[in-house]
Amino acid sequence: MFVFGFIICCREAATCKTKGLCVCVSAMSRDQGWADLPDVLLHSIIALASSFTDLFAFAHTCCSWRAAFFSYPSKSAFSMIFPPVLLQPDASVHSPCHRPLGDKRTCHVIDPASKHSRIGYHIPLVNLSRANNHPQNSLGSFCFLGASYGHLIFSRNRSCLIVDVFTGVSFSPPQIPGDESTEVYYGALTAPVESPNPYLIATNESHSYFWRVGSRSWLRACPCDGTVQQIVTFKGQVFGLDSGGMLFVVHLAPLIRVRMMGVSWEEISTRHLANLYLVACGDMLLLVGCQGSFPARGDTFEVFRLDQSTEHAMWVKVEELENWAIFISTDKRSQPLSFRNPERWGGRSNCVYYYSHDSEHWAAFELGKPASSRNSFVFISSGNLVQPMWVVPSMFSQSP
Repeated sequence: MFVFGFIICCREAATCKTKGLCVCVSAMSRDQGWADLPDVLLHSIIALASSFTDLFAFAHTCCSWRAAFFSYPSKSAFSMIFPPVLLQPDASVHSPCHRPLGDKRTCHVIDPASKHSRIGYHIPLVNLSRANNHPQNSLGSFCFLGASYGHLIFSRNRSCLIVDVFTGVSFSPPQIPGDESTEVYYGALTAPVESPNPYLIATNESHSYFWRVGSRSWLRACPCDGTVQQIVTFKGQVFGLDSGGMLFVVHLAPLIRVRMMGVSWEEISTRHLANLYLVACGDMLLLVGCQGSFPARGDTFEVFRLDQSTEHAMWVKVEELENWAIFISTDKRSQPLSFRNPERWGGRSNCVYYYSHDSEHWAAFELGKPASSRNSFVFISSGNLVQPMWVVPSMFSQSP
């Protein structure tokens, strides 16, 4: 009963968050010494959390609980227990904090594992959907490049900005080599920023640039090696797709090199799949596509895995994802995610989860079967604006 009481306290904090309030220790909590509980007990409460929402509520209860949360070992293990959350940029609220990023914005976060299905978070990040109407905003001229490992990546000419989705902590690399006309359209991290030697990859029409986080300069791949438009780290190796869907291997050491792989496309070329996604899924590197530029009712998602067991690598059709599910975002530059055993939170295996613009909620395509729901419409875009996306918060991201 003692531990159960603390879990109730955490859930009450989550309820407060849904009302947009700042959660802090109540007078009653102070009288009972909640803020002075030892870390060993607080860590035992964290272990009983049932969703990312519970963990967020715990971390925002008070300063000592927040410190206990960040000192909890193996937080990344939660990414294997809880599904990613769906981030929906929404309305703005004025905030005197986080001046480098302008005003805060309330973003709706849908947590599939939580009974609090729609929660409002004040995320210290400007929603660029109104940037053109507010040119005075400090981020108004920044363009969205991509999202990976709980971070959003923006650019303005040769400058980049990397922002933690939930904390608002940001940092910038040196300016990308080139002149003022240099325009970058894609950016991604190769690993969580706290992991050893993560890189930021930024791509324009002719070059791919590589910045080791914390270093003082960018490196550039040879232009004849091709440019990367989508990357994923799989078993410690970075793979990428170019604009034509050709597969690359990105070598980061000892020299930066982008090498095209000779992969047979025989099974895929006859299916005319659009909007290809490269996804790391357990011990499989997958290529996910849909028969339709804007997946909707009647369309089908199909999946292929990279088979390197023969002399010539090939994409082989996957009939069943077994106990895996895949999560794709509105913008193809946002990192696709996979999750094992979704039934533990009420989800379904062998499905591709997405954001439905008709219902403004998440929905799922069952692999290989035409979508039957009238709400099955997926708007795919790659513009300058932040779009709905699936996210694993950075503090829970696992090194690939």
